[in-house]
Amino acid sequence: MSRLLSLREALSHAPDNTALLLLYGHTCLDELLLEEAHDIFSRILCLEPDHVEAQLCLARTLVLQGDTSGAAVRVERILQRDPGNAAAHLVLSRIFFAENNRARALEYYQRAQEMDASICDPALEADLGRVAKPGTPARDKSNSPFDLLDEDDLSPEVQQEFFDDPFDEAVTGDWKPETFFAPGDGERFRVTFSDVGGMDALKEEIRLKIIYPLQHPELYKAYGRRTGGGILLYGPPGCGKTLLLRATAGEVACNYFAIGLHEIFDPYYGSIERNLHQIFETARANTPCVLVFDEIDSLAPNRRDVRDTQTRNIVNQFLSELDGLRGENQRILVIGATNSPWQLDPALRRPGRFDQAIFVPPPDESARLQIIKLLSKGKPIAQLDDTMLAQATAGFSGADLRWVFDRAAELALADALHAGKTVPIRMESLIQIAQSHTPSTNAWLDGVKQHAPATQTDALYNEVRKFMQQQTGARQQG
Repeated sequence: MSRLLSLREALSHAPDNTALLLLYGHTCLDELLLEEAHDIFSRILCLEPDHVEAQLCLARTLVLQGDTSGAAVRVERILQRDPGNAAAHLVLSRIFFAENNRARALEYYQRAQEMDASICDPALEADLGRVAKPGTPARDKSNSPFDLLDEDDLSPEVQQEFFDDPFDEAVTGDWKPETFFAPGDGERFRVTFSDVGGMDALKEEIRLKIIYPLQHPELYKAYGRRTGGGILLYGPPGCGKTLLLRATAGEVACNYFAIGLHEIFDPYYGSIERNLHQIFETARANTPCVLVFDEIDSLAPNRRDVRDTQTRNIVNQFLSELDGLRGENQRILVIGATNSPWQLDPALRRPGRFDQAIFVPPPDESARLQIIKLLSKGKPIAQLDDTMLAQATAGFSGADLRWVFDRAAELALADALHAGKTVPIRMESLIQIAQSHTPSTNAWLDGVKQHAPATQTDALYNEVRKFMQQQTGARQQG
């Protein structure tokens, strides 16, 4: 009991330390303090819902409490994600034995040992009529590496790290999005604003929101302006929104988090809301930072068009997290990008959320000229007339222009293979390919025409309408 008392004392100073809670839960389980063990493992799962060892320990506790159904649900969730988890198969063996199904218990015990020969449960082996293999440990109360630890044997540095205030770790754990760049990370500078043709107004808006405040904090403080906020990028696909988001990482001198949809969506009820909360808590723990959501329409669709409760709850959670950034100098810039702004929930654009909406149009002639210069670098092109090509590609997106160059390169490569020597890309070929291609932005603009009449008062579409009017005027003049 002295071990329990010392652990309780440690937890009074660090109540949300996951590692310490796990050690305490194992000790409670060893002492058969089942109610307390249940509470501790449940508490760990509130902090880290995907903590596999806590799930397994809670399942073992439920078996001892007689709730084999609840234990089976926990184990099956683990096996759905990791079918080869030997410890989960061992717990299933215990569950089947508790339900008097000796044959299935023996089957899962054998599977567990086939996956990991070192795993064992001498007591269960005896109940199943098996003899423990020579050399197996005499005890297997928890299969936990923490049972081998003694706090007195740890160095002072390790003890401090182990028992230190765990607030950040408890909230975020070791989680980081797949696309994460810390200051000084060399990978982040592979793409910068110089690699993005045009969009100068948008680049300047990002500088005003996050770059300049970090460079001139006193000036911003004098004007009562805070770092961060929300920017919504919208426009046709292929016009550089995603590239611009990636280039932002190379410009800002702070943490950069780009969140993929696969890192948010989860098949389990309530998990998406939890994932969203973890993402924003991680951002708060790592300020100043840029938090990026691409394809944000999948995350916050218009609730008027949604019938199922879960999707509505997801939108509500996202809006709540955005509201949590208001009224504080959180120094978090949230950038969302979408190809379908008409599908977004209107509440997303209220002040304090994504109150700055920026239309990313198909590049104009000047921007196309910059993109063409970037795309032509390092390519064997004979007598490139970039001005003529820019004029011949009105309405083309950056993706369309890349396709023109890729297609021309394919044709030149085919000629080179037949000729047995390098054949340059011909300017005539670039022009012919461009003239035969229909800009992909046309379909998007047709979609806007279908949705704009229903949103005549929506300021979101003002810039789109201006762009379309300019296009119509240019065609009439032509």
